[in-house]
Amino acid sequence: MTSLMGTMLENMGEKQSGFHIDVGILDNDACALEMISLLLRQRDAAIRIGWSDTNAQYTLERMVFGPLSDAVTVKVIVLDLALNGISGIDVCRQIRLRDSRVGILGVSSYALDQYRQRLALAGAQGLFSKQEILSPDFVNAVHIAASGKSADVDHGFLSVEEAYARLHAVPKVAHAGISARELEILGMYARGLTTGEIGGRLNISCATVLSHVNHAAQKLGVRKRVEAIRICRQRHLIQG
Repeated sequence: MTSLMGTMLENMGEKQSGFHIDVGILDNDACALEMISLLLRQRDAAIRIGWSDTNAQYTLERMVFGPLSDAVTVKVIVLDLALNGISGIDVCRQIRLRDSRVGILGVSSYALDQYRQRLALAGAQGLFSKQEILSPDFVNAVHIAASGKSADVDHGFLSVEEAYARLHAVPKVAHAGISARELEILGMYARGLTTGEIGGRLNISCATVLSHVNHAAQKLGVRKRVEAIRICRQRHLIQG
């Protein structure tokens, strides 16, 4: 990892020059969310909380399917990996597939070894236990990730640009690989239903709806839902 002392000296210069880092936080535990927000603000005056979400859907809407009206462009996302209805690793992958600038740091209360390799492959810049948020190393990692670099090279985490390029180097699956559920959801969007309405009809969470759409878009080699719908219509895979 980058020398802690060297980065701390850089951070001091950044603070003196009015430098700041806007951070977004996703954690489905409201108490943990508030704790992370408070600790980051207290430990480094350069860190500002741009937004915080307890629902993965809101984060995906901000970062993947078009920012919410109150969205702030953040430099780093602190992402809990144990979310309701969707894996934090999947959220990371969806964001990285569409964004080659924001740094992503995973956090978890559970054993990190079960997540580390998969999170690195999903495009994050580092992984920390929630206890480590109390340490200077985590604030140091926020600064490193904000600069687009890997905060943990030793465990295979890449820079944001390298991670983005690696994900896009994976061959795309032909449209025949789209599942029936993915086509069903795209068809419902094509008929004008909202994410909430689709989730209600299928008895699944909104985050799961968005995850299905993202998987379909990946298989079609596109980034946006409207593009996936257009291709499926052209290939007579959906109606509406």
